[in-house]
Amino acid sequence: MKRRKGGFSMIEVLVSLVIICIGVLGMVALQTRSVALSQDSVQRSNAMVLANELLELMRSNRDQVMASDKVKIDGAYIKQPGTNFRTKALDAGKTCLTRDRSAGGETVAGQDLGCWLNQAKALLPVTDALIASSFAVCPASKVPLLPAGPTDPGIPLTVCENTARATVMVVIAWQDVSNDQLNCPAGICYYALRSEL
Repeated sequence: MKRRKGGFSMIEVLVSLVIICIGVLGMVALQTRSVALSQDSVQRSNAMVLANELLELMRSNRDQVMASDKVKIDGAYIKQPGTNFRTKALDAGKTCLTRDRSAGGETVAGQDLGCWLNQAKALLPVTDALIASSFAVCPASKVPLLPAGPTDPGIPLTVCENTARATVMVVIAWQDVSNDQLNCPAGICYYALRSEL
């Protein structure tokens, strides 16, 4: 009697290849999404650090922000949405790390903002137009709400006020790389930090 030799048929090999390809494509899609979400996490972390740093700069030059325990609406650090930060050039031969902040005042505030904006541009995907339209440092008595869904922008800029308040809010915006329509409507992500000085 002859014994038939066993082996894989062509159909079995093709089915195995299809299953392997589907698995590999799934892994590639997962890796791509993972990279985008990691980048989003880094950007959110950078926004938190930037907002806290600006608050600390304001606390160290409090006279340029506060009057009678309320945030001045025309303070040197204040920026309403749609306006530009009031930056000042550094003194000749000085850098953001070597400048003298001990005197305080409006010039120091303007230099603080210039250095801080350079850092924001280095850490976040922002443009000058986005900074002008969507960054803010303003009095705010209300807490900004999160978006209720993809059609509700939930933009924190809507709680900026033109009245002296006890609390100040720093709003930072950046271009979304993760395509997160729930938390970043219209491709712009926002981080808002509200605090008393």
